[in-house]
Amino acid sequence: MKKLDFLKLLKSKSKIVLPFLGFLAIINGLWSSSLLLLVNNKISGTPLPFFDEYDWLIYLVLTVSSLLISYNFQAYMLKMTLNFGNEMMLEIFDKLRSANYESYLKLGEERVRTTLEDVGVLGSFPDVFLSFFNSFVMIIVGVSYMFWVYPKGALIILFLIVVLGFVYVKRNAVIEKNIDEARSLNDIFMRNVNDFLLGFKKIKMNTNRSESIFHGHIAKNRHNSIKLLTRAQLGDLGNNLIGDYSFYFGIGIILFVLPLLFNVEQTVLSSFLITILFLMGPISIFVDLMDSFIRFKVAINRINEFAEITETSLFTDKNNDSREFPGFDQLKFSNISYEYLDKNNNPAFKLKPINLKINRGEVVFIYGGNGSGKSTFINMLSGLYVPKSGQVYFNNELVTDDNRAAYRNTMTCIFADDYLFSENYDNFDLLPSNDRLTALLSKMALEGKIQQDIANNKILHDLSSGQQKRLALIYSLIEDKEIFVFDEWAAEQDPEFRAYFYKSIIPDLKRIGKTVIAITHDDAYYKYCDRLIKFDYGKMLEDTPKELIA
Repeated sequence: MKKLDFLKLLKSKSKIVLPFLGFLAIINGLWSSSLLLLVNNKISGTPLPFFDEYDWLIYLVLTVSSLLISYNFQAYMLKMTLNFGNEMMLEIFDKLRSANYESYLKLGEERVRTTLEDVGVLGSFPDVFLSFFNSFVMIIVGVSYMFWVYPKGALIILFLIVVLGFVYVKRNAVIEKNIDEARSLNDIFMRNVNDFLLGFKKIKMNTNRSESIFHGHIAKNRHNSIKLLTRAQLGDLGNNLIGDYSFYFGIGIILFVLPLLFNVEQTVLSSFLITILFLMGPISIFVDLMDSFIRFKVAINRINEFAEITETSLFTDKNNDSREFPGFDQLKFSNISYEYLDKNNNPAFKLKPINLKINRGEVVFIYGGNGSGKSTFINMLSGLYVPKSGQVYFNNELVTDDNRAAYRNTMTCIFADDYLFSENYDNFDLLPSNDRLTALLSKMALEGKIQQDIANNKILHDLSSGQQKRLALIYSLIEDKEIFVFDEWAAEQDPEFRAYFYKSIIPDLKRIGKTVIAITHDDAYYKYCDRLIKFDYGKMLEDTPKELIA
């Protein structure tokens, strides 16, 4: 993702934006100055210095021109910004798709969600920008007109505007800080929401945990966020009131200060008052939109932070490698190890070096206690984790960053926290006419439990966790890869399907030359594997062949 700023946002998609803005500024400048000149001259009864008999035509032509140009420019900016936001959102997903799994975990789902929200904030940019730009042009024209009418009085009004701008800059810095802190709290809030929704069963099982997540995290986070947003909103309210009441100060200066300091003609005072009334609208719009620009700036800063994180070499994974490995013969792990680091980059857990060979057609069971390193090993075996040391060989070919995607494509995995997609992203044939699918649904006792959406070629499901795992197994069998990886697949199955998994499915896969690697604690079925591997405290302790398995 490219780093953004306001200027690049305008220039990134079109070369005509800035010239268009210049042309619009000229038209609106002429329109605003003509409006001031016409109104003041009509009130004072002074004829225009040029084309006095066609003053109405000049006014009409400039007004219609400003309207047409503003509409076309705003429509153009709207299309450009919507396309820009759409491309940026797709770029985020494409970048995540190409991310390695470890970096994605460190980034966190909540950061992705809030970044997508930040992209959505930019959707109102064209309308805000054009209103802001038009107001700015009209303010410049108004001040310039006052200098033309009476420079000394214009200097006082300009001084008032400069002081007002200085106050806004200082106050907006505080508002921006509060909004940025509130957005950071929103990252944490999204993480708390994920914990609450995904861990709802555990929350219900422990009152202290329920109290902690609600009062100590969610409610506390929202209270702090509301405080920050309240400060920001109050600051914005203060800016608006200062902007509104500055007009009364301006009128007071014109009515009381200018006649006191200078010998000012009544026509000058009249012109200044009309100009101030003319500027009330643009300055109010200008002030009101400052809050929007602060939010745009915060959103762009956070998008840039996200871009910097995702541009690091650690975040890159060649996910789109189209090459394929030839038929599988052997996996070899040579001194592979892995370690988790805490927030201070100190080792929190280490999987010690592993040397292992797995041949085609073998059934390998892995067991061990919680935290023994089983799942870490599976994540390295599946290519999700990159070993911190050592090498992985597929058919004697070293697995590297260049071919890791092709290596992953040789496997189908059902993880302990497996997820069923709502759409048929694999483009499987999931129609009733697929006899193999129908047979598998029957074997897994899922007939009548699922609904097949014929129009969209997908399966609608509202299943228990065990039934979801059985449907996931059907998808894996349809995928038909060389290597099948199962992480505690049978843990949530009833005895009938647990026995069916070990006595029928695994032997059937072995018979057709597939390789099965499964984490399991079902010791009653260990006899159905060729090798049994034990992990304990980050070490691979045993590799027991079939003939020694009791």
